[in-house]
Formats: sequence, structure tokens, C-alpha cells
Amino acid sequence: MARAQALHRFEQACGRLRWKAIDLENAYGRASAPAGWAFAAAEAERNFKVDFHEFYVWIEQAVVLLLKVFGTTVGAAAAAGRWTAAHAYHHNVLKALDDEAHPLHPALGRGDARHALWKAKELRNRWKDAASGQRETPPLRMYDLTWIVSQAMRGLEAAYEVAAARVRHDLHACRAEPAPVQDEWDWMVEPMDWEA
Repeated sequence: MARAQALHRFEQACGRLRWKAIDLENAYGRASAPAGWAFAAAEAERNFKVDFHEFYVWIEQAVVLLLKVFGTTVGAAAAAGRWTAAHAYHHNVLKALDDEAHPLHPALGRGDARHALWKAKELRNRWKDAASGQRETPPLRMYDLTWIVSQAMRGLEAAYEVAAARVRHDLHACRAEPAPVQDEWDWMVEPMDWEA
């Protein structure tokens, strides 16, 4: 995937993230005061945790696209039997940002943004099975979710500036105009079962 295309997809993913952040904030309000919405407390909290898991998927997708702008690929190799390949991949996405030489490190690999991304990943892991209701998960009130979301979003905004500058530099260096992007939104939508 070309840098410009990865940046374009990142912009689209962030558009979805901003949209979902509003929904997540509303869902948090319903989960915090479920009686006003005619939900049982456990049901409201479980639904919020599922919403948060879906939100984190978009955060991770955005980070992966940013990494692609810089030619960084993420592998699923796990440290000596620590995790499955799928879990290792999610860990490795954020671990790639820890490299101090990586251009995205200042925006996402340190400080509040890094802390928020790792906390969001932790919650994603804890809450990924919340919909089943079979496993007790930590209650919402234990976390400052507004801070986590806002810091992650701020970090992504700062990282966007770094990635956009890289793409502009590449275009200027080869005196090229940005190529029109054809994929628009198709890459985001998985085919429905009935389309297969």
C-alpha cells in the first residue's frame, strides 16, 4: 500500500473514530445511569464494554495505517510462548511505537498518548468477551474512560501531522501530484454473509 493511500485510509478511519467517540460518550452516559434508559445496570455496562471493544478496533486500525505510512509492518510473532499469534499481533501494533527511532514515537510511543493506548488495549482484552456475560469484567467506574479516549485521539491527531508531512515530503521530492484514491470507503466494509 502506498504511503498516500495509507494516509487517506487513516483519515477515513479517524473520521469513523470521531463518529464512534460521540456514540461511545453517549453509551457511557447510558451505562452510568441505566435506569433512565430502562436498562438493567449489568446489561448497560455489558453493552458499553462491547461498544468500547469495537471502538478500540478502530484505534488499532488507525495505528496500523499510520505505521504503513512509514513502511512499518506488524508481525504476529509472540515472545516465547507468551501469547497466541492473534494476541501477539495486537500487542506488537503498540510495541512498534516504542521504538524511539520511529517517526511516530514522539506522538504515540511516549507520554499520555502511549499510556492511553496501552490502557485502551488492556480494556479491549478485558472486555472482549463482555457480550457473552460468562466472565466477570472490571466495572466501568474503575477507569477514567474520558481521559483514555481523549488522550488516544490527541495522540492520533499529532501522529497524523507527522504522517501527512512525510507524504507531502515524498510528493514534493518526486514533484508528483497526489493520485486520486479509488477505494474510497470499500476497504472499511466487510462483505455481508449474503454477499459472499
